[in-house]
Amino acid sequence: MNTRIPLTILLLVVGGTCNFSSAAELPGYEPGAGVDEASLEQICRWALEEYKVPGTAVAVVRDGKPFFAAGFGVRDLDSGEPVTEDTIFQLASVSKTFAAAAVAAMVDEGKLQWEQPAAEVLPSFAMHEAYATRWVNARDFLVHRAGFPGFFGDLFDHLGYSRPDIIHRIRFVKPGYSFRDHPEYSNIGFFLAGEMAAAAAGAPFDEIVRSRIFEPLGMKRSGVASVLFSDDDNISRSHAGKEGSLRVVPSNLSAVFIAAGGLASSASDLSDYLVMLANGGESGGRRILSPEAVHAIFEPVIAEEPGFAEFPPIDGNSGFDYTPGWGVYHYNGLRILEKGGALDGIRTILVLVPQKKFGIAVLANRNLTALPEAIRAAILQREFGRDGEEDLQPAIREKSHKIEELLLAPQERPENPAPPAHPLEAYTGVFTNDLFGQWEIAVKDAALEVIAGPARYHGALTPWDGEVFHLLWPGVISAPVDVRFAVDDRKRIVSFDCMGYEFRRVGE
Repeated sequence: MNTRIPLTILLLVVGGTCNFSSAAELPGYEPGAGVDEASLEQICRWALEEYKVPGTAVAVVRDGKPFFAAGFGVRDLDSGEPVTEDTIFQLASVSKTFAAAAVAAMVDEGKLQWEQPAAEVLPSFAMHEAYATRWVNARDFLVHRAGFPGFFGDLFDHLGYSRPDIIHRIRFVKPGYSFRDHPEYSNIGFFLAGEMAAAAAGAPFDEIVRSRIFEPLGMKRSGVASVLFSDDDNISRSHAGKEGSLRVVPSNLSAVFIAAGGLASSASDLSDYLVMLANGGESGGRRILSPEAVHAIFEPVIAEEPGFAEFPPIDGNSGFDYTPGWGVYHYNGLRILEKGGALDGIRTILVLVPQKKFGIAVLANRNLTALPEAIRAAILQREFGRDGEEDLQPAIREKSHKIEELLLAPQERPENPAPPAHPLEAYTGVFTNDLFGQWEIAVKDAALEVIAGPARYHGALTPWDGEVFHLLWPGVISAPVDVRFAVDDRKRIVSFDCMGYEFRRVGE
């Protein structure tokens, strides 16, 4: 899946238990036969049953025109309401394609340049290293090569800091590797790209996307997820597994990282978006993005090795590159642009085949399911497959099986864990760090909790091995991180280390 989720996170997310078939062959498999409405419905209904997903919405664009949009299953297991082509789903990281489009729109308007240093647009911005501060630009952010450590910083979406405050705090993020050395998936980078576009336009990021993309394309069921989910009834709920069965779980709605994962849309609206991209930035005779802008979005910038979480037809022979907002690989001589997303109880994918003006959107309401990859592979093979080629579905199911087994594997504790050296009250107090700000540790119901940032975001802190505790934040996609406490000469707890950052007790 092109979400680029690190294996350490995958291992710890509870995905739920399913009874999967062992073969997973696609019924009526005919590579190269071409898609029609009947074959698309068969693929979608098969995948819904095969992957035990409550509901999915799928759109297909063919020859640069809307071809298919439909919903299957239910949008909410509690209510049983059906999914339609107009049901609104969280897009998760598919939002990143709109961040790239917003930057491209600002370039079209002459308000921004692809190579323009971010510091020229965001005066309070700085990276940890002076060289990166001087040169990092929107393209670097949009292809994950700014040097940020992978999957770091998403916590800022919950801590309650303002956008200007987060931009200022970026200077304290320790680099994960050298600037432009190689790509490492970063939501921080997309947040910053969105803020660059916002600063250039003199308007919030979501207003740029609304005025430059959604409104011109007539995408009336698209916008910021937190807004749409409070104003609309036809929305898809998030679902995750618990004790062998699925249940509705709270939606993880982005507060500030909108450009990275905070948008929502429907299959019918995404069809209009794919039509525009497939036609080089034009839709219905109206120019949305220039051909140069679309070329810049589609042009590979930096290569990456396919990871553990990529599904066929992505493999060691397909290649994998990043363009602004997308990943790129090859299948049967065709260049495929793809972007996937995952949030608590949600999976999404967007696929574009520019040479054929062909596109696919798949939205699913189950936690970390491979259904989007299965549907998109089935459609690609039926439309562009070659006679005699192997059905990709068994390989997709096998990889999904392996990930599922890893997800359910219990985390191993140390053989002989030591108890905490102090009573719980000794760990309480207020601690501070330049990057993350002020966190409080308190006792509640005979256990420790962390209360972080202006939003007073709560996380559970449990003993693990002596002075090492595990910190677990709320949410389905959440993995515990080590918190290691330090004492002074008088055996007083004076600081703790979390994610490689030292938090000092206030007053020390």
